[in-house]
Order: sequence, then C-alpha cells, then structure tokens
Amino acid sequence: MMQSLFAAARTGSRLAGHPRAWLVFLVLGGLAAVAVPFAAGASPVVETLSWVLLPGASALAVLTGMRRNGLTGSRPWRLIGAGLLITLLVSALGWGVGWGWLRSPLLLGVYQVGTLAAYGLALVALVMLSLRASGPRWAALLDAGTITVGVAMPLWTLLIGPVADQAAHIDTDLVFALALPVVDLFILGLVIRLALDSGRVPGLSLLGASYAAMFFSDVVYLLNQTSNEVYGAVSTACWLGWAVLTGAAMLHPSMAAANRTQEPAPFTRARLAAVLALALALTLVSPLVSVVVPMVTGAGPAAGAGAHGGSSVTLLTVLLAVLLVLRLSTVVCVSVAQAADLRVALHRQDVLQRSLSHRASHDPLTGLGNRTLLGEALHTVITSHAAAPDAPHPALLLLDLDAFKDVNDTYGHPVGDEVLTVVAQRLRELVAGERILARLGGDEFAILLPRAETGEAMAVAQRMLETVRAPYLLDGRELYLTTSIGVLTGTAIATASDALRDADLALYAAKAAGKNQITVFDGELRARRLHHAEIAVGLRQALAREEFTLAYQPVVDLTSGTIYAVEALLRWTPAGGRPIPPDVFIPVAEDTGLIVEIGRWVLNQACADAQRWHERYGIAVTVNVSGRQLRERAFRDTVLDVLARYALPENALTLEVTESMLLATTAAETRRIVELLAELRTHGVRIALDDFGTGYSSLAYLRTLPVDILKIDRSFTAPLTDTDPHQARAFTKAIVELSASLGLSTVVEGVESREQAAVLQQMGCPLAQGYLFSQPAPARAIDDMLQVAPSKTAA
Repeated sequence: MMQSLFAAARTGSRLAGHPRAWLVFLVLGGLAAVAVPFAAGASPVVETLSWVLLPGASALAVLTGMRRNGLTGSRPWRLIGAGLLITLLVSALGWGVGWGWLRSPLLLGVYQVGTLAAYGLALVALVMLSLRASGPRWAALLDAGTITVGVAMPLWTLLIGPVADQAAHIDTDLVFALALPVVDLFILGLVIRLALDSGRVPGLSLLGASYAAMFFSDVVYLLNQTSNEVYGAVSTACWLGWAVLTGAAMLHPSMAAANRTQEPAPFTRARLAAVLALALALTLVSPLVSVVVPMVTGAGPAAGAGAHGGSSVTLLTVLLAVLLVLRLSTVVCVSVAQAADLRVALHRQDVLQRSLSHRASHDPLTGLGNRTLLGEALHTVITSHAAAPDAPHPALLLLDLDAFKDVNDTYGHPVGDEVLTVVAQRLRELVAGERILARLGGDEFAILLPRAETGEAMAVAQRMLETVRAPYLLDGRELYLTTSIGVLTGTAIATASDALRDADLALYAAKAAGKNQITVFDGELRARRLHHAEIAVGLRQALAREEFTLAYQPVVDLTSGTIYAVEALLRWTPAGGRPIPPDVFIPVAEDTGLIVEIGRWVLNQACADAQRWHERYGIAVTVNVSGRQLRERAFRDTVLDVLARYALPENALTLEVTESMLLATTAAETRRIVELLAELRTHGVRIALDDFGTGYSSLAYLRTLPVDILKIDRSFTAPLTDTDPHQARAFTKAIVELSASLGLSTVVEGVESREQAAVLQQMGCPLAQGYLFSQPAPARAIDDMLQVAPSKTAA
C-alpha cells in the first residue's frame, strides 16, 4: 500500500516526459486512491501521507503537463492550473496535516477558504474558455447553467434540502459542505460543454471525470455531516480519485489541443442537437424526478425539500425553463443570422457570377465583346435567318491593324493599348441598332451586321478603313495606322465557325495583297486556303520521306566560259505525285515556319556536295536563305557547324538574301540581321544580294549592307535584245559599273540567248547564269559537267 503511494508520488518527476506517463500515473495513483482510504483508520500516518503525497504528486503532474502541453501561455489554463494547485496544496496542508494530523481549526479554515478560492478560479477560467467557444457568445454558459440547474434540482430535493432540515443548526462547516456540490455542478457543466466544443480530446474527458469524482466526493462529504462520517472512506477515495484524474488529464498529450479552443472547430448540427437534447431532457426529467421520487418513497410531495421544498422546485423549474428558452433563442438568433448571411452570400455569388459572365464574354481592355460573345451572336443570327430565309444574309467584317507590332515595339505596350482603346471608340460610332462590335484579340476587331446587303456591308467596311486611317494624337505624338478588312457578305452561313473562317480568309487575302484594303470572300479563297493546308501537311512529311532534292544551276564566267559557282535550288516531288513548283511550296513553308528545318537540310546537303567540288575544281555553292531563317537565333551556329562538319574553307559558301528580306522589318530587327551577316562574313561566308533592282535599290543600303555579290534580276535581262533596248542596257550598265566601283561582284540572272550574253560581256559584266548555260541539274549532272567543261581552278 505504501509502495503504491510513494510510486504514485514519484511518477510525476521520473516519467513526466514520457508520452505514457499519464497512464502510469493514472494506474498507480488509482490503486493508491482506492486502497489508502480504507486502510487509513488503522494508521494515522497513512491517512496523513495519503493527503500529502498523492496531492503533491498530482500538483507536480499538473505543473509538468501544463508546461509540456503548452498551456502556460493561455490565461484561462493558467487560472485552472492555479486553482488545481491551490486545491491540492490546501488539501495536503490544511486538511491532511492541519486537520487530519494536528486537528487545527485554523488550518481547517485555511483549507475551506483556499478550496472555495480555488473553485472560484476554476469557475472564472472555465467561463473565459466558454466565452471563446464556437457558437453564440453566451451559449456555453447557458448550456452549463442548464446542466447545473437540471442536476441541482433533484440534488436539492433529495439531498441538500433534507440535510439542511435535519441539521440542528447551520454552521460554517455545513455551509461549506452545502456550497461545494453546487459549485462542482457548475464546473462540471462547463467542463462537459468545453469537451463537446473541443471535439474528441481525451485529456478533457479525464478532466471532466475528475470533477465528477470531486462532485461525488463533496456529495458524500455533505452526507457525512448528518451520518457521523460513515461514508468518510468513500468521500476520501473520490477526492483522491479527483487528484489522480486531474494529474493524468494534465499529463495527457491531447491537452496540447485543448488550448486551441481559441480557434474552435465549428459547432456542428450533430453536436448542437446533442446539447439541445440534453437540455430538453433535463428540463423534463429533473422536475419530474424532484416531485415523483419523494412521492414514491412515501414522504409526500415536499418530503425531501423541507419547508420550502415546493417553492424551491418551482423556482428551479422556472429557472431551468428560462435557461432553455434563452438557449433556444440563441439558436433562433444564429439561424436568423445564418439566414441573413446566406442571403448576403447568395447575393454576392450572384454578383460574382454576373461579373464572371461579363468577364468571360467581354474584352477587359476595350470593354467590347470578345470572341465568345461574337460566336454566340453569330449563332443567334444564323438561327434567326434560317427562320426567315428571304431576309438579307448576315455580314461579318474582320479588321486587323497593319503593322501594329511596330507601335508596340517602338513606343511600348502601354501606348499600343491606348491606340487599341481609341480604335475601339471610333468603331463604336459605326455600330448602331443590332450591329455587334467585338475585339477578337490582339489588334483584330469584328463587326457583325445581322441583316445587310452587300452594298451596305461594303459601305461599312469603307468607313472602317477611313476611320482607322485618321491620325492618332497620343502624348504629343501623331501616329498613323492603316487596316486590312475581310468581308463575308451575300452568302449563306452554316455555322459561326464557318463564318469566322471565311471572313478570316478574306482578311488574310487583304493582307497578302498589300494591306490597307478590303477583300470580299469568295469560294476561290477557300479553295486556295485548302490547297495551302494540303501543301503544309505534305511539307511536314517531306523531310522524313526524303522527298526533297537539290538541283544546281551553274554561274559562268562570261569571259572564259568557266563555271565559277553553282546555286542550290530546292525541288520537291511528293511520293507518287508530280513535282510541285518552288514558287508554290516555298511561300507555304515560310508561312508555317517549316522553312527553318527545310533550310537547315538544304544548307547541309549543299555543303556536302560543295565539299568535293571545291576541293577538285575550286567552285563555290550558293544557298538561298529566307527571312525566317535569318530571324532564328541559332542560325549563326547552324551555318558555322555545317562549315566545320565539311571543312569548307573561306569563299566556299555564299548565302543569298533579298534586299526586301533585309529591309522589310523593324529597324531593330534589320540591325540584328545585318550584324549577323557581317559576323558570318568574318568566317569566310560570302553574302549575295538577290533580285537587285526590284526592291528598294537604295545606294545608301549598298554602302551599309554586308554584301559581296549583286545579282541583277532577270527582269533587266530580257529587254537587252529588244527592238529598243537602250533604256534596259543603260540601267544594267549603271548597276554593273556601280557594283564594280563598290568592289562587288555582279551576276546577271536569266540569260537565255547568246545575244544577251554578248551584250553583257560588252558592258563588262563578269558573271551570268541562265538556261543558256544550263538548266538546274542534279548533283551527278554537275559532276559530269565539271569533268568535261572548264572550271575556275582548271582555267
């Protein structure tokens, strides 16, 4: 017995940090709490030690558990801890030593005052925690009050009232004994409510069980006042059980979650229903028990309640009913508040849905409808026209600003956005009645005319053209823009996607025709676009199927007749099909970007063939390069890698570009391309300017562009032998002399007759190419040609 008592006292210090310390403490302390009181009569020492060691161990467990579980940072839990410690200390010193051993009335009074003070601290702390609980602010207190009154009524009727009636006189000890169960009940109600609010926290369940043990201890203690302490051992066992359960509760790891009642979980419907069911049960059962039990025992309706039993039951019943009504009113208030919150939430959701719907169908920059809204409007118009087929067809106008990218690149996107906003404002003036204006994205706009003849549609398109063309005054700048417009009118429309596709084809045609104009859709545009798509599909497969070949056309020295160089020309013959002309598939390759990969193949194949030709005959190979290739960041490395792979020396490779390719872009892009070509020249790559005379042909460009060779376009060659060739010969001779004065080589293209060759030789033109010398031929034919004809090296 003594070993269990001392073991329980040592548990708090030796096992306090272990996660199972609470269980060890509960088992050892429980054994001591049960065994010690019934052996205390045989040994006063044991009785005294039971009131000192076990509460002391519990006090140590409380301190350790509060520190380990983080409860010391919460004021309510500090007050609960202080109350528990005060109760344990005054019980050990005031009751155990002062009364149990020394029989000192003074120390007994200290015990009583300290116990009531500790109960008060526990009440204040639990009230503070209840006010933090979920739900209405006073709901937890009302629940605790309902539980207290509901249990207090039969307690008064069956216990407190009879004890008070049987007492000869009411002294301090009796008042103390009567007060403790009532306070215990309220504390127990608050703990139960706290446990419900915190969810499944085993530590709080242990704490509730400890106050239940305290309640039974105090009830039995009250009975002892009139029964000569025949129940003293039971009261002591229950009180020591409270001490043990309190220490175990504070040591339990789950108490770390108890402090989270500052942020409680929502009080669910199930938990609310349980609380209300308990309140209703107490309201119905408690008065019934208080009245029926005395009658059943034969003592009369007020037998257990003294002279004022009936009035006390009535008063407590009224109080219980008031508490229940107040609790139900909080539920009603919460329901009303939740209903109001729900209405507000539904209103906000409705506003949000409308806002999201508007955002989903409108452009955020201009406020115009977007592609989605236009598609819905087209669908509605098409459906309406199907119901009235005799009405004019709908018309769709697509507008795209010309070279708008230059505005963004030159002035920045904020200025570009402002220009788009102004364009939208101007176009709004053209929209009236049922007409719909939308921004499809970027610098593309659309106007839908639900019912319009072709003349009306073209008039609107012309006004759009003029409206956009007017100058834009932005931040002191005067900007000018043009636009291209595709018009779909006078034709049946099957679906919205078909309408957008056909109008876009017309817009694409307007762009390709030179921009700043209007193009009306016709079936030929769709056929051409379909052919374009078929070519694009074939090009994507051509490399893998090895359908590309190279043909080479010699460049000849007019004086000696030697082959000076060869130009690589791409040819495509689809498997099982007929050859497709370069002027058909190369523009498609450039549009789709496939020219980059195809051009890489051409460069690699041409340099592979040029390796043997340059080694044996000293001739160079010329490869045409597109603008898309030059704009690729990796183009420089691609060229240098190919040169290194085939060990081609300087001047063995010539890259042929057009002047429009170099200059028909932004100034910054032109500078980058010029720098790229200049760097390639430092690695021995020569640059030829093709089709000279057909583009800008500015002398300033020739001075700044990194060019080695000028190629005169065939359009200057044919008129050299006309009946009046004077003007053509003057232009050609001027170009030849200009090229020579700048230190550039000159190649005349399209020479097809000996007369043309003779005229060019008389002008001093050194190099020429054309059908007179050879048609484009495969590499094997060039090998044969070089073996029988003189070459640059042989000459």
